[in-house]
This record gives sequence, C-alpha cells and structure tokens, in this order.
Amino acid sequence: MKKLYTPSDESELVFLKSVFEAEGIPFVVLNDHFGSLYSGIYVGRFNAKTIMVPDDVFEDARDLILSVREDATFEDESRDGEGDGGPGILDAVRDAFARIFGR
Repeated sequence: MKKLYTPSDESELVFLKSVFEAEGIPFVVLNDHFGSLYSGIYVGRFNAKTIMVPDDVFEDARDLILSVREDATFEDESRDGEGDGGPGILDAVRDAFARIFGR
C-alpha cells in the first residue's frame, strides 16, 4: 500500500471514496475514524485522513483523482514548505520551547 492523497476536508473524502468504489479501485483510508474523534483544528500529522491504495493501482487511482480534481497535490509530491527541507510544525514547537526555556 502507498499513500496517495490527503483530502482537504471530510466532504472531499466522502466524494473520493464514492468515486473509488464506483470505479472498483481498492483503497484504505488511514485514520478514517480516528480523525473524526477530535473536533477542532486540522493538524496534518495528527488527524489527517490519507487515502492509501495498492502499488499496482497507484497510477490509475492518481489519474482518477486528477480527473475530478485538477489541482490535486499527492503525497509523493512536495507541498509549499513541506518536503523541501523547510521547517515543519514540530521544528517550530521545539524552537519555541528552546527560546522559552533557554536551551
């Protein structure tokens, strides 16, 4: 299984799940029920719901998402500020603690 795509919200996830089911593409949603337990802000590494597909249908699933969402950014592509060596949220928290506690 490979991580394919993280929808921006619950409605996009429901839509994509129905599209995958209609096309017969097997998938699993990582954190499908866990992310729903916690209301409030969306924290990508904590409560993101990521669509995962088997390796052999990865390209077909990717093409299917692109057919319904042209601006999709996939898990194997870098996003602005992510994946390019830029600081992440954990780095920012660590730096804040270092400034507060002088370490």
